[in-house]
Amino acid sequence: MNANMRKRFKLNFLILSAFFTPYLWGQGMSVSTPIALPDSLGNYHPQIELTNDNVPAILWTSATLKNLYFSRYDGVSGFEPPLQLNPTGLPLQAYGWSGPDLAIWQDNIYVVFKEFGYSTGHIYLVRSMDNGISFGDTVRVDNLSTGYANYPDVAVSNDTVFVTFMDHDAGGLNPQYVVARSLDGGATFEPAVDVSAILGDEACDCCQPEIIVNDKYVVVFFRNNDSNVRDVKAVVSYDRGATFTNAAVVDDHLWTIMSCPSSGPDAAFSGTDVMITAYRSRSAGVNRVFINEYDLLADSSIITSELSLGTGVTPNYPQITYSSGNLGAVWEGRGADPDIFFNWSTSGVAGLDSINILNVTDATGTQSKPDICYGNGKYHVVWSEVSTNEVRYATISESLSIEDREPNASFNIYPNPSSETITVAHKMGSCSRCRLFITDVGGRMVLSTANIGDGFEPIDVSSWPAGIYMVSLIAEKTVRTEKLIVQP
Repeated sequence: MNANMRKRFKLNFLILSAFFTPYLWGQGMSVSTPIALPDSLGNYHPQIELTNDNVPAILWTSATLKNLYFSRYDGVSGFEPPLQLNPTGLPLQAYGWSGPDLAIWQDNIYVVFKEFGYSTGHIYLVRSMDNGISFGDTVRVDNLSTGYANYPDVAVSNDTVFVTFMDHDAGGLNPQYVVARSLDGGATFEPAVDVSAILGDEACDCCQPEIIVNDKYVVVFFRNNDSNVRDVKAVVSYDRGATFTNAAVVDDHLWTIMSCPSSGPDAAFSGTDVMITAYRSRSAGVNRVFINEYDLLADSSIITSELSLGTGVTPNYPQITYSSGNLGAVWEGRGADPDIFFNWSTSGVAGLDSINILNVTDATGTQSKPDICYGNGKYHVVWSEVSTNEVRYATISESLSIEDREPNASFNIYPNPSSETITVAHKMGSCSRCRLFITDVGGRMVLSTANIGDGFEPIDVSSWPAGIYMVSLIAEKTVRTEKLIVQP
């Protein structure tokens, strides 16, 4: 190969794959046509989960009506008529950046919300026992004599319900996060235990928390305030929420700001002892969204990456989901004209590649406060469409398969098998947006490079472990995958 051809091919390899998912060897991701929920019922703080009968269910609030709404997908093209979950006479405190939360255990859906009144409202829970078809009476969660309870979040495991919320002293000062636990499925709650006091600081007083739970840990995530250093902390309980005795460092960016950012973390377990946290911070003078993977057994971070690379100057409100190896993340990006962005991986945080970031909305106006869950082989996303006062829902799923092949395309690897250097040669027709990538049999990415046009390139495989690899190329809507054998 002459020098010009080699240079051309290497330049070609700089943009590969807005369509890569490990294990799927190059399948693309497409966004469905969004569905709008009623615009007369507000659009604050939408949340989404998949019910136990595999139905997408959305929760949101109306600041004008001071109500909380819940709706299930109707299985055809829209959502069922919304249920109002707060009873008449119990108005809701609605914030654009924070609000109610829901958690699902078997056929039970638990929803927590804050009563209207910053200094007078209390925290309540409502429960459905039939996958959201109907909901029961409200149960008060907090046992505070005054109402300085804010920003509730809920998690459930084995019918034990955990609710975290912010508490203040009698004067409305010294905010701390606490956890109230129910051992009877949400019928009654024990007195709340302090979570954030272990740090000796205040909690940041207007940022939403996150609580996650499995059979081994209960972890509460919140933005701390240590003399205006407002990093996200994770406080851990090893005794099912009775006490919180360890603080994990998931954010060490030392963001110093004199006011509350009004942006809290999101988190999920990706294994018994591994958790993933997404949060907003500021680094090198630039607003960023980060994602951290943490090993609780080793009590140390595995990796921290910037999630929002290339998506604007004010990224915010990250939300994540993890299910059956599928990690998905959404956030609000750009600046004066925000869009909702998405990235995904099947190999944890290390598998996230900024070249795979997808603009979900790509529309004029402001799309804000997204949320995400995974199920039925696709990602389910909701967001607030500010200009129309709607909540909107869309799915993101694989759009290509390795069977989508261009009949006259040429894609060759030689020599194959090889123990030293291979050459990948192709002629795939139009290739304005291509990617070549190589994965091992476990789906882990070994090589990823971008390509424009036709060409060929030598690749040194002499240091690779012997075994079978999959070499894939996506060109527009064409996918070609060939097997490579690396010999000892």
